[in-house]
Formats: sequence, structure tokens, C-alpha cells
Amino acid sequence: MTDSPKPSAFRRAAPPAAKAPIPAGQSNTAAHGAGGTLRLNKRMAELGLASRREADEWIGKGWVKVNGRVAEMGMQVSPDVRIEIDKQAQGQQAKQVTVLINKPLGLVSGQAEDGHEPAITLVQPQNRWAEDNARFFFHPSQLKSLVPAGRLDIDSTGLLVLTQDGRVARQLIGEDAVME
Repeated sequence: MTDSPKPSAFRRAAPPAAKAPIPAGQSNTAAHGAGGTLRLNKRMAELGLASRREADEWIGKGWVKVNGRVAEMGMQVSPDVRIEIDKQAQGQQAKQVTVLINKPLGLVSGQAEDGHEPAITLVQPQNRWAEDNARFFFHPSQLKSLVPAGRLDIDSTGLLVLTQDGRVARQLIGEDAVME
């Protein structure tokens, strides 16, 4: 007697996921609105004032004004609005670091994988360029949120940019970037 294969079970596709609710205080999650408006965070990123995430953080803290009024999360703005940034936000931005590394063979650009170390392990006080005249000294907090702006394969060497600053990343790898 031979065993015949069991017929495959029929499974229905999962129902579409419900849309996530719009966050409190936010009226529109679309980047583009009616009449050529944009979400404020997108406009701030376009102007190079902040990354979108950073802009949302500042708006939430009340550090952004549009035409003299405190901005609200998710607000739509026209391209000609006057955007003001509080000094606290500018100070926070000034503390962000960008590190340039000459990545050697055998290290990966981003997260450790397959037993290979990430390039960020090279960011140590003893590896600092002797002629670096930056006013900041190395602090372990500078490694927090330090991410590669681009990547080099494990078998490649060359310039690797690690940054905490979304504006730098956008200039190098953003949708409008013209860097090779």
C-alpha cells in the first residue's frame, strides 16, 4: 500500500491591516497637501534645516514657529512661509558629529554581520587624526545614532561617512543627492 500525498490545505490571505491611527495633534499624514502645501517636517528637510525626524522632535517641543506662531505636528505649509528655529534646537544640532573613516578591507559599513566587525569600531580616541582641530573631544555618546551615509562592501576600501546629522546624510544619499 502506498501513501498518497495529502492535498495541500487552502489558506485565505490575511485581511488588509487596518490603517494606523493618525497621531494625536496631527491632522494629516500626507507629505503633500492640497494647493501645493507640504508637511512642515518635509519642508524643513528640503530647506536643510533639519532631518524630518529631527523636525518632528523640535515641533513637538515647541521649538519651531511658522510665520511667528508655534507650529503644530503634521501642519501643512506653503513654500513661502517663514520658519523660525529656537536656539535650543540649533544648540542640539551643533552637538551632532560626523566622522570620516578610511574603511579597510574586512569591515562592514553598518551593523555587524556574519562575524565581521562594523567600521564604527574604528571610532576610538586613539584613532583620531593628529591634526583634527575640532573643538569636541571623543565621548562615547558620539557613537549613539552614528550611522553610515552610504556603504562600502566588505571587500572595498575608501571613504565612509558616519553621521548623527540627518542633513549630512540627506546631502550624500537622499533622493535629491547628486553625489556619486
